[in-house]
Amino acid sequence: MDILKKTLTVLTALALMAPLAIVAPVSAKTTTATTTQASVKKQTYTILSSSFYKTAKTYHTKDAKPVVYKAVMGADRPTMTLTAKGKLKAGTTYKVTKQVKVKINAKKSQKYSYVKGQGWVVSSKLTAGKFKAASGVKKTATKYTIVSVTALKKAKTVHTKDARPVVYKAAVAADRPTMTLTTNGKLKAATTYKVTKQAKLKNSAKKTVAFSYVSGHGWVLQRDLTNGQFMNAD
Repeated sequence: MDILKKTLTVLTALALMAPLAIVAPVSAKTTTATTTQASVKKQTYTILSSSFYKTAKTYHTKDAKPVVYKAVMGADRPTMTLTAKGKLKAGTTYKVTKQVKVKINAKKSQKYSYVKGQGWVVSSKLTAGKFKAASGVKKTATKYTIVSVTALKKAKTVHTKDARPVVYKAAVAADRPTMTLTTNGKLKAATTYKVTKQAKLKNSAKKTVAFSYVSGHGWVLQRDLTNGQFMNAD
């Protein structure tokens, strides 16, 4: 029985190996691609169990950017060697197709999920369901005096970096030049957007603040956006 059990475990590891040892190249245009290379770290674990999902499960990242690992399975034993190869984006939806449980030490085990098109990620770093922009943002409202608002003739290309800028919904007063901005979620990190309007607003401290209107999302502090299209090397 022990020989049979060991043989089945090895076969499971071999089944995992074929589609996972090869890592697809990352495209700068793919909005759910991994971000810049993480520091390389290699670790070998013993596989305790594995699951294959008939239908891919939906998960998302929050503010953090989980490390993605490339996996190599043992040819003649139930082991998995993981090497860090990058990170997922924060605030992004992904699909998970497989999960494994590995032995960390005599008293501890850990689960890894295979994120389709990316690699293996510690399961606890992912949250079930689709990402929603309003997650984790406290509703606040601030009133400003409008100094100027400019509609751009041609949409301007901008991008976010590692941080996720707060998005604001605007309400303009009908009888006075004021605009009230209410928090309405966050943009994704490391993503390209289009800006169609710009505004200069004066706060209660008489300081002028610049905002940009991100098409399809809302108003964002201009200083939180970078000109041009997002590139993985940013």
